[in-house]
Amino acid sequence: MLVGVISDTHSAGSGRDLPETILSHLSGVDLILHCGDLECLGVLDVLEQVAPVLAVRGYEDPIEPGDRLANVTRVVKVESVSIGMVHDIQWPIKGILTNADGTELVFEANDVAKIVAKKFGDSVDLVLFGDTHEELVCEQEGVMFLNPGSPTYPGSKHAVGSLGTLAILDIRGKVIQPQIIDLER
Repeated sequence: MLVGVISDTHSAGSGRDLPETILSHLSGVDLILHCGDLECLGVLDVLEQVAPVLAVRGYEDPIEPGDRLANVTRVVKVESVSIGMVHDIQWPIKGILTNADGTELVFEANDVAKIVAKKFGDSVDLVLFGDTHEELVCEQEGVMFLNPGSPTYPGSKHAVGSLGTLAILDIRGKVIQPQIIDLER
């Protein structure tokens, strides 16, 4: 199963301002997961033209009834992989931080699986998060962490005014193959 992962689109108004290259790179995925800071529900409507979408709320995202937009965290099962989603890796409990520029994770304790289980109410294989606008893939104590970065307002690794990144997950059974897609390449 192919899963598109996107975060921090920060789209005002209708959501139709998403660059076409985002939609073309997501073409062919089976599911899109949005890690918050979408700013308007129209982003989800536009992304749903490509594939079904599940999202979590960012700092000031709107509230919507139904299952498409969860509050702060959610757990999604894809194949045999349990995926925890949150906008800010520090929500709703601390224990995992980012360094000053958002390019690395800092684990305050050794029991990462325990911290993650408390955060999501269950153990997960993969944690998806956003907030920093910096793309990141790492693994700690058997848990994979992925921040897709921001496609529209990328972090400091990217030229000012350029497009940023999103991620594609190729999930087969329990195997996760993540790929960060640089939209400028």
